[in-house]
Amino acid sequence: MSETILQLRSHEVWRALEVVDPVETMAEYLIGRSVGRSGHRRESPGRLVSWHGTGRNGTELVLLDHPDATGPCVLPAQSLRSSQVAALAAVAARELLMPGGVTMGMIGPVGDTQLQLSVVARHVPDLSHVGLYHGPGAVQQDIEPSLVDQLELSGIQLAVTRTVAEAVYGANLVIAADHAADLRPGHLAKSALVVNATGKDLPADLVVRANEVYVDDLGLLDDYPDRHVARADDTEPCVAGDLARLLADQRGRRRRPGELVLVELLGAHEINTDLAFRIYEVATQIGLGVRIAS
Repeated sequence: MSETILQLRSHEVWRALEVVDPVETMAEYLIGRSVGRSGHRRESPGRLVSWHGTGRNGTELVLLDHPDATGPCVLPAQSLRSSQVAALAAVAARELLMPGGVTMGMIGPVGDTQLQLSVVARHVPDLSHVGLYHGPGAVQQDIEPSLVDQLELSGIQLAVTRTVAEAVYGANLVIAADHAADLRPGHLAKSALVVNATGKDLPADLVVRANEVYVDDLGLLDDYPDRHVARADDTEPCVAGDLARLLADQRGRRRRPGELVLVELLGAHEINTDLAFRIYEVATQIGLGVRIAS
């Protein structure tokens, strides 16, 4: 009899994320990397490698190999990336948003933004309204009923918009997984926090208006020399720090009203082993996944 491997599909990753706290997992990871720059870095005991097969509709898969797992597990790579972006964005929001209510604009592909919205809505306090743009022709009926139910039960209003400008109008939190080239300073609230997870630079007229810029991890700057944050000149704000330093600062970072703050997620397209293992761990506890031939 051939050996079998556990496979988690995208909807099962969603289900596991209802139990996992991805924000806590990524915060611990970021702090571990920051400590590592001082010579005490904690390496993840596991690894993720490309899987030879593909999921439904050609989905990219990765294999989790972890010493604490009861066996290997195959997971959808894009679902892991999306949940990681959402967790990092939630860390940024908790640390950098002004006190008070949160209105959010989210722009990006329909699959990514729905998973990210589900995570952010669960882990960012005081969220009351979301403008969602995921391309021309998008309608409310594109949204998964389970996500609509989650938002309604949390008292969060959702508007699927026809343009980027409509999605981010008046928002003090903007998360961009795509279409960031369409963002303009005039679209944003005066005290907005903009999280860029596109892997591309934001428009220059937006960057020069920023009062401060942060990255997810200062240690990644050398890996992305072509990004504006790695080569900022006198006309652009320098990088003020990273999320790990914000997490470690017990005093907290005090923003002044009217400041525009950018957070560049340089590692947005990487896949985090610690988060993948936590998803696997919860999935096995609640009986998710199917067995496939190795």
